[in-house]
Amino acid sequence: MAPTAERGLDQLCSDLRDRCGVRAGDLLIIHSSAMAVGPVDDGVVTISRAIREVVTERGTVLVPTFCRPIDDGVFKIRRTPSIVGLVTESFRRTPGSIRSMHPTHSVVGWGRRAAELTAGHEKTSGLGVDSPFHKAAKEGAYILMIGCDLRTCSLVHVAEAILRVPYLGKVCYAGYGRTLTLIDRDGNVREVPPRDPPGDSVAFTRVQDALEQGGLIRHGSVGQAETLRFTGADCLRVSVALLRQDPAALLCDKPGCPVCPPSRRIVEEYLAGGNPWPPPDAPA
Repeated sequence: MAPTAERGLDQLCSDLRDRCGVRAGDLLIIHSSAMAVGPVDDGVVTISRAIREVVTERGTVLVPTFCRPIDDGVFKIRRTPSIVGLVTESFRRTPGSIRSMHPTHSVVGWGRRAAELTAGHEKTSGLGVDSPFHKAAKEGAYILMIGCDLRTCSLVHVAEAILRVPYLGKVCYAGYGRTLTLIDRDGNVREVPPRDPPGDSVAFTRVQDALEQGGLIRHGSVGQAETLRFTGADCLRVSVALLRQDPAALLCDKPGCPVCPPSRRIVEEYLAGGNPWPPPDAPA
């Protein structure tokens, strides 16, 4: 069998424009799998370059550059690598990119509004109200999932923060519930206490199903990767609606999950205590 031909920059740009509907000037949140795209000339560098060339500097791209807390709890904004894919790491290393100051859920922005949307991340929770992805969604951002589904869509966690689900900040993965040290671009050291660390996202496919049922997802492809494109506003609206009906709607059913079963118990205790849901001050 002949080897699969490698795709070049022009082909990826064409895919993004013609198959995914990406346009110059777009505000775009991207989650991605470089492996799903398949063979590409010069690899992941070409993928990230294609995204920038199509969006252009008139637009803005945001990508997650998350990292797990290491033993010493130190996050260096200039040096700590992203653990959520090679495309995100390529953006982190791209000249002109700006990384938000959060020790576990930093976001890299590139383009016209990068500084604006990544500013102040250290003042909120990683995926909370007015975090970079939330600000972008409120400003009309599209979300493009390249070779992945909504299990990796971080914006869904923002819906949990908007409604303040009963388990928010009470259950988290090991290492996230402690004060961490952030070293900023100028070498300044600041301590960042834990604030509403997010939990599991396996059940976020329920949001995807609801978006599909509403005809709100555009399907496309980049290289060999299937893509999903939808608005951040629709994603938040659907996620909030699911949680308003059931505060445990986005928790998985896996018995071995370290965060969802205890989170579900918290929800059950909250409701059994006669507490109103959604809370009286919850957004409509």
